[in-house]
Amino acid sequence: MKNAFLLLLVLACLSSCNSDSSEQTASKDDTTVWTSYGEPIADLSTPVSASEVVTLMDAGGSGQGLFDAEIVQSCMTMGCWMSVKGPQGDTVMVFMKDHAFFVPKDSVQGKRALFSGEAYYDTLSVEFQKHLLEDAGADQAAIDAVSEPVFELAFEASGVQIADVPEGAPMAGE
Repeated sequence: MKNAFLLLLVLACLSSCNSDSSEQTASKDDTTVWTSYGEPIADLSTPVSASEVVTLMDAGGSGQGLFDAEIVQSCMTMGCWMSVKGPQGDTVMVFMKDHAFFVPKDSVQGKRALFSGEAYYDTLSVEFQKHLLEDAGADQAAIDAVSEPVFELAFEASGVQIADVPEGAPMAGE
């Protein structure tokens, strides 16, 4: 009996150890399970959709807030960025602040994401666009087709929550 209790205690301790930097929480009003990455998002009550982002932008071309969008793709190398559906049906880049955290590299396409941070306009150089395409696993023809810088809306996220991430979604280093 003592050995069985000791075994249960050891198993409980081992199962509480988790080196993953994500945290799962269930929403109280539906069955959506949210997985958190990066800094905790304090207030989830007022997310702004991608089509409403420009309403938060100040005269300097940036704005802080909580944003809500559908994930199109994430970085296949580290999970250090994701692209989301933008305001005109385009895609908008979301970069993880200071590479301090990562999102799953795969299996999050089509999932809803909430992310807090800063929206801003930025010029992406040809070199950086090619780097992003390499991270995304694009073929060489797509990479070679990039010939001009682009000026576009982007985000720097300090915290991200993704809805219904599959158990065991691949992260950086896996």
